[in-house]
Amino acid sequence: MPLCCALRWPAARGVGRRRCTLGAALLAMLVLLWLGVEGPELVRLPREASRPAGTNISVRPDAVLEPEQLEGGDDGEAMRTVWCAPTQTQAPPLQPPEPRFRAFLRHRHCRYFPLHSDHPNKCGGRVRLLLAIKSSPEHGERRAAVRRTWGQELAGSGSGSDAAVVRTVFLLGRGAAEEGPGGEALRLRLEQEDRAHGDLLRWDFADTFYNLTLKAVNFLRWFQHRCPGVEFVFQGDDDVFVHPANLLEFLRSRQGDPGLPQLFVGDVILRAWPIRNRHSKYYIPPELFNQPYPPYAGGGGILMAAPLVRRLLSASEYLPLFPIDDVFLGMCLKRLGVVPQAHPGFRTFGIHRTRTNPMNQDPCFYRELLMVHQLGPPALISMWEAVHSEELHCAQTVSFL
Repeated sequence: MPLCCALRWPAARGVGRRRCTLGAALLAMLVLLWLGVEGPELVRLPREASRPAGTNISVRPDAVLEPEQLEGGDDGEAMRTVWCAPTQTQAPPLQPPEPRFRAFLRHRHCRYFPLHSDHPNKCGGRVRLLLAIKSSPEHGERRAAVRRTWGQELAGSGSGSDAAVVRTVFLLGRGAAEEGPGGEALRLRLEQEDRAHGDLLRWDFADTFYNLTLKAVNFLRWFQHRCPGVEFVFQGDDDVFVHPANLLEFLRSRQGDPGLPQLFVGDVILRAWPIRNRHSKYYIPPELFNQPYPPYAGGGGILMAAPLVRRLLSASEYLPLFPIDDVFLGMCLKRLGVVPQAHPGFRTFGIHRTRTNPMNQDPCFYRELLMVHQLGPPALISMWEAVHSEELHCAQTVSFL
């Protein structure tokens, strides 16, 4: 008999006993919910920890640090440390048969990694828009094309919402080539590139598809510490076409909107289920996730308000990491009660889904859009020059802002 029945109704029968049992069950649920929202505890791992190739980390965490040490402060100590949950995240009852998913589950309790290359002053002052571009160490040609086109940094002019300061960072992990015979040469090229441009953020985790989520949460943490004056963030891939002037104009058009601090806009995907085709890079086994995805925006490019970016960091720490980064951000949004906004100017799958459609090569469409995926370096440079050419004359103008 539940305790309440024993204390209050020693001879409880029928309806009284059922009410008492229901009350005890509700009390137990409240206790579980309270336990479920306890703050996540992270600990620091030894600096000399070794890791198997292609995974995040595989060492036992040591003593717990105080919260202020985790914050890191201006000295950046937290940015040079591996942080993990003190115990492994509970694995699903049925382990997926694929080794890569077993490895992911085995190491996903580690989420914050040291920065090999940091730029604490990148966001100094008031920045209207920060371009955070997901790249890989081996993608030097793509980064060069982005810097030459839509990744150019802009100095502020005007005042208020017209102070269009744009800053750029590239988000990198540790490339597979860095582990091989030519690894030292690649590291030297990256160091030279960073000295020349000052825009590489390089974390010490394997730069793989499944670790794009690590890239997302490590960027959220870096942003929290380094970018108090940023107003909006565009996060996208290094093989997309972006029109920053259109992004800024879109933001100007939303001035005064009370929902602007919660802005999360892109090419939104609704009612999607995990892909079960084992040959797809987006394949997720049912043992890992077996329900519909929450609404999310395609990871090729999203625009976010800085207040929401900061809330995403705290939300992410209550969720187990998921192999697909854009879906994981959708999970964070769901936890916050924020719905991503769809916008026709974001084209994750090209202007037209049929690749051979001439619309995909028409600069008149690119001129009006905010983001288009996917273009390699030569195509990106060629399209950028065509869109900004004074000789471009378009028969019709379609506004997507």
